[in-house]
Formats: sequence, C-alpha cells, structure tokens
Amino acid sequence: MVRSLWFNRQLRRYLLQGLFLGAVLLLVASSLANVYANLVRQGMAYGWDFLWRATGWRLSVAMLEQGLNDPYWWTILMGVVNTLALGLLCILCATVIGSGIGLLRLSTNPMLRLICTAYVDLLRNVPVIMQIYFWYEVFKHAPMERQALSFGGVFFASNRGLYFPKVQIEAGQGLLLIGLLLLALAALWLALKRRRPQALLGVAALAVLYLLWQGNPFSLQFPVLQGFGFRGGHRLPVEFLALFVAITIYSSAYVAEIVRGGLLAVDKGQIEAARALGLKESTIHWNIRLPLAMRSALPPLSNQFLITMKVTSLGAAIGYADLFSVVSTSINHAGQTIELLALMMGGYLMINYVIARAMHFLNQHFALKGHGAAAPAASWLSRLLRRRAKPVGR
Repeated sequence: MVRSLWFNRQLRRYLLQGLFLGAVLLLVASSLANVYANLVRQGMAYGWDFLWRATGWRLSVAMLEQGLNDPYWWTILMGVVNTLALGLLCILCATVIGSGIGLLRLSTNPMLRLICTAYVDLLRNVPVIMQIYFWYEVFKHAPMERQALSFGGVFFASNRGLYFPKVQIEAGQGLLLIGLLLLALAALWLALKRRRPQALLGVAALAVLYLLWQGNPFSLQFPVLQGFGFRGGHRLPVEFLALFVAITIYSSAYVAEIVRGGLLAVDKGQIEAARALGLKESTIHWNIRLPLAMRSALPPLSNQFLITMKVTSLGAAIGYADLFSVVSTSINHAGQTIELLALMMGGYLMINYVIARAMHFLNQHFALKGHGAAAPAASWLSRLLRRRAKPVGR
C-alpha cells in the first residue's frame, strides 16, 4: 500500500510537470505563429539570408579589418570582438585596482583610508553613463594630432585616440606560432597538474630551434606623423578609451568593497593562531588571510564581472561599435528586427554564461572540501602552518 501511494504521488508529480511543460511549449508556439503571421501581413522580410549580404557601411571602431563589402555576419562578429575586448580588459583592470583599493581601506594609515573611502563613495554613487560622458569630453579635448603628447616617441596621445606600435608577423608564421603556443599551454598543464617539469624544457628547446631556423618572426611598425595625422601602428579611439576608463574605475569601486568585505570576514582566531606560531605578517597575509577571504569574495565578484560586461552596452551612447550598437545599426539597414535581436540576446547570453561558468569553476576550486566548514578550515590551516611555521625568535 505504501508503495502504491508513493507511485501515485510520483505519477501526479510527473503529470503536473508534463502539463506545465506542455503549456509553456504551447505558449511559445503560439507566440512564434503570431509573429510569423504579423510579418507576412506587413510584408516584412524574414530569414537568415541577409547575413551573407554586404553591409555597405564601416564600423567606427574595429579590432580587426572590416570594410564596406563585408557581410553582416562578419560585422556582427566584430561587434562581439569589440565587446569582449572592452569587457575583459575592464574586468582585469578593475580587479587589480579594486583589490588594491580594498586592501588600502584596511590600512592603519588614516590618510590612505580617507582617500580610498572617498574614491569608493564618489565613484559608486555617480551613474556610470555620466562618468562615460565626462571622460569622453576629457579625451575629445586632448591636443590635436600635430601637437600630440609623445611618450618616449613610441606612444602618442591626441584627440583622436592613443597610437602605439603594431606587432607584425611574417606571412606563413601565424599557424606555427599558434601551434607553439598550444604546445606551451599543454606543457604548462603537465608541469602543474602532472608534475612533469621536463615538458616545459621540451617546449623551450622547440622555441629555441624555431628561432634559430626561422629567425625573429616579429617586427614592430611604429606610428609616424605624416601631414595632419599618424600613419602606421595601432590606434585606440577616444570612444574606447573613455569607456575603458569610466567602466574600470566604476567597477573597481565595487570590487574594492567586495575585497574589503572578504578580508573582514576572515576569522580573527586563525590570524591570531598564525601569529602565535611566529609567522611573519607577510606570510599571514598572502598565505592565510587572502586565500580565506577569496572564498567569501568570489560569489559577489562573479556578479560584478557580469555587470561589468553588460555595462559595455552603454558604449552606444558615444558611438563605440559594440554588439548592441552594431545590431541596432544593422536593424536600421537590413530591417531583420527579430533575427538580429535574437542574435544580440544570444551573444550576450553566451558571453555571460561563459564568464559565470568560469567563475563557478574558480569558486569550486577555492571552496572548502567536506561536509563541515569549521573542521576543513582548521585542518587546512593546520597543514599550512605546519609546513610554513618557524620557531619564534629565529
């Protein structure tokens, strides 16, 4: 009888789940049919053939070559590349700057604490779009190219952007260099995970033989002032620079608070135990306080990284050709609203999903193993202290 009741309960659960799934599928199917009927009634084009048509317009900012005759799929891909380049660079720099600010907020120097507190309070409470416009105007009022600021004759800053040398690879050497890089990554994995340091020596020997055989495959092309502008090299436009500075300092203020909160969450008893064993303050900080703080800081850091990546869509306000801006312009030219919106949502979904999965993997790596939290933490700390502890007074 008990088994019969359990079976009936499970059957009812499956039936309810099936009905709910069927209702959702029916709603989606009816919505798609309604969209299709409206497109047909209004005579609007639909389908994905437009992706292979030439755009007829050029992106204002492109990390790779993009021209008038390039198809829509390549132009949208360049928008994705621009979004990734800006977002990942902002995440990296905001993490470094925010970590430093968060550490200084716990400094014993009151002046440093005051400056860092003012930095965090000011930047967190000013809307990021206002900061973007502020830095955009600052860079737009930089000197013209003929009066550009020179940094060692290598970097030049003007109201059109930042010029720097371009690395050129000889024709036919790109695939060989990519293969050598993949071998180096595999050797590093073997050295760290499988404890096979001889793999790194093998790759180093291959690199030396490659350089002896092919010579130096790299060359630098420096920007040179010719007429009213620079020729050669790379240029980071003012739109990219304004977005990079604004989003980086805006996100660094939040990262600083996350880092500070993670450091304050570390149990004081473990720090006192490490000091009682005579460990140096630098050893306590880098090997005990920071690893334990990382476990508390990683979940909110993951959320902040996702927000930083999504904030890059505000680049459309100053003409930066990110994914949002490229798709918006493509809708005006091609008229494929549904398809292009689906591509934009899918692009942002994939980018943020990869970041979320990477942070989840990192969080799992730093998470305490075992069922309890106090016992594994104590055992982890005891192992670390036994390995690094020195007698007091030596």
